[in-house]
Amino acid sequence: MIRIAIVGGGPGGLITAYHLDEFHNDVAVVKLFEASPRLGGKVVTRQFNRAPVLYEAGVAELYDYSAIGPDPLRTLVGEFGLETVRMAGRAVIMDDRILRTEADFGHHFGPKALRDLLDFYANCARQLTPRDYYEGIWLDDNAHPLAAISYRQMLDAIGNPNVRRYVEIAARSDVATEPHLTNALDGLKNILMDHPRYMGLYSIVGGIQRLTDELAERISADCSLETEVQCIEPSHDGGLSLVLGRGQSRAVETFDLVILAMPNSWLQRIAWGSPSLRAAMNAHLARYDRHTHYLKIAILFERPFWRLKIPGSYFMSEAFNGCCIYDEGKRHPSGSFGVLNWLIAGNDALMLSNYDDDRLARLALDSLPAVLAQDRPPALEFQVHRWSGAISCLPGGYPVLPLRERHCPDPVNHEGLYIVGDYLFDSTLNGVFDSADYVSDLILTRLRKLKYLGEDTASAAPAAAGPLLEAYHDLYDGSRSYEDSIDEYFDEYYTRDLIAAIWQWRKPYRLLDCGSANGLTLQRFAAIGIEAWGIENSAYVHAKTPPEWRSRNLLGDVRQMPFPDNHFDFIYETCLCYLPEDQVEIAMAEMLRVCRVGIFFGSITSDMTAEIIETHDLFEGIATLASLWDWSERFIRCGWRIATADPKRLARAWKIEEEANEGAAPWYPSAEAMRYCFYTKPGAPQQPVARRRPVKAGPARVG
Repeated sequence: MIRIAIVGGGPGGLITAYHLDEFHNDVAVVKLFEASPRLGGKVVTRQFNRAPVLYEAGVAELYDYSAIGPDPLRTLVGEFGLETVRMAGRAVIMDDRILRTEADFGHHFGPKALRDLLDFYANCARQLTPRDYYEGIWLDDNAHPLAAISYRQMLDAIGNPNVRRYVEIAARSDVATEPHLTNALDGLKNILMDHPRYMGLYSIVGGIQRLTDELAERISADCSLETEVQCIEPSHDGGLSLVLGRGQSRAVETFDLVILAMPNSWLQRIAWGSPSLRAAMNAHLARYDRHTHYLKIAILFERPFWRLKIPGSYFMSEAFNGCCIYDEGKRHPSGSFGVLNWLIAGNDALMLSNYDDDRLARLALDSLPAVLAQDRPPALEFQVHRWSGAISCLPGGYPVLPLRERHCPDPVNHEGLYIVGDYLFDSTLNGVFDSADYVSDLILTRLRKLKYLGEDTASAAPAAAGPLLEAYHDLYDGSRSYEDSIDEYFDEYYTRDLIAAIWQWRKPYRLLDCGSANGLTLQRFAAIGIEAWGIENSAYVHAKTPPEWRSRNLLGDVRQMPFPDNHFDFIYETCLCYLPEDQVEIAMAEMLRVCRVGIFFGSITSDMTAEIIETHDLFEGIATLASLWDWSERFIRCGWRIATADPKRLARAWKIEEEANEGAAPWYPSAEAMRYCFYTKPGAPQQPVARRRPVKAGPARVG
């Protein structure tokens, strides 16, 4: 059994444990360590003492991306049966006045200021589309011109001082730091998040903590609370030993894999027991040592006295250099009571954390504008929660590293050490979900290598480049030849329909089958009006190509193809997984060269459903085994981009997948996973209205 330790019982640790439960079953055992007396980390829902009224003491809201593409966190909330409530707010308090809308801003500061404000927002939208915002591709972020300058420089470029002040106040709680401590791209993203085309905000009825409580109830990991990991060091058997402290007692436990799911600031409390491990972790800690702070002040009132003047779930205030004030009653029923919850960010939060609770409550009350203060009833109770160093002011760091480098600090010397953290993405619960999902995929690949290939290391020794053994095609399904079993493994209508669903292209077009064997697929594509070509590196199976298709089915290497640039509209590939890892991206780049529109990635992956893996013995001959997400990183690094995040297109693709399996287990675990099978060439054309002449069924020469 593989022994897995998760250090940290916050959302990252809980989500990782939940994901691992989905597939580790008989090959791994998981143990979770949490230094505090509770699970949940920064997700904390509390109740006042003087009234049964809830408020959020920690994470303030969740982000909803489902209008743009798959939102796995929103999906999980739905699977748990948790009811949600939408959150929205537009009001900004400036100069002791309540500006409910941008029109109010224009009335207060004049029509020119309003034009300047709207022009600024329009320019922000031009610099980052909702699709690019959603995908968040690290290569694109690094290349963005705003990544190389500070957010302060971006703000200072706003000529109108009132516009500049309004923008800074409105985005302050989301940016959560001083403008000179983060880059302009991070500032831009936090400005755009208030636009409904980019995302929505929501909360969970009964408290966001219900999400972490559900996770804690569902995981099978053995959870050890009030247990601090004090030191991590290599063990004699190649694993990692954890020195554990609980009160005055000490213990040592050894694991094959260790996942650190803690804020970067808390990682600094751990000692590292070898020079190489210490060097790797110090480099990680230094890269992400960009801590910023939150301070929350929740105050209970006899009634919600502000609501006639300020609608919405929250509003922004110029107090404390810009803060967000939540109306907790809009998400948690409060009867006749009212609750305001101040979210103070950055250096103001850090410095004010030195004040006692009474003084902080007075400062919060005094920050309300006069138009509200005059109607304010006495405060019944207040609660203060300090979150110093809890988040990152430059999520992902700069430059942003590839996913594997972010999550594996020392893959050469300590391949069993992984890191999960929201600061590696965007400092949100959505980001920590993605981080946990990615690490879980890496571990899934490792466990499936162990189970099906008998490998006990994270990656197999590099396989030699070359064709598959002759027996592979002679016993393609284990007992029958490729020719006799092709009906089970290939469907030209399936491929055609997926191309139509994802790219909206209809025949005729030219397609290259990479890994075409004896060319039988070409004849089938041609029969439905698709001009198909093939390339195959196995001379043995290629020699069986029917004579009439030999001019189109080439014996060759996908790493160096004899085709002109942009010669094919689409590529259908099933061969990349049979290449050694160090050769995969060479082939991907060559495919990008000869392709004009997009590629359907059809190789075997580690996260295909267990039923399919076991039924078809999928991993035979595989040289590169990786998850769909890991494959996507390779495609993106080579210049490809994910073809779509559109929920409707993905739903159509998933319907095609389900229908193709006729009620049997699908090859892919979900529509969300399947989207990593389709990649577009940047600048790809739309299908022309005037189509080419109908394709003849017979072969033709390369033109």
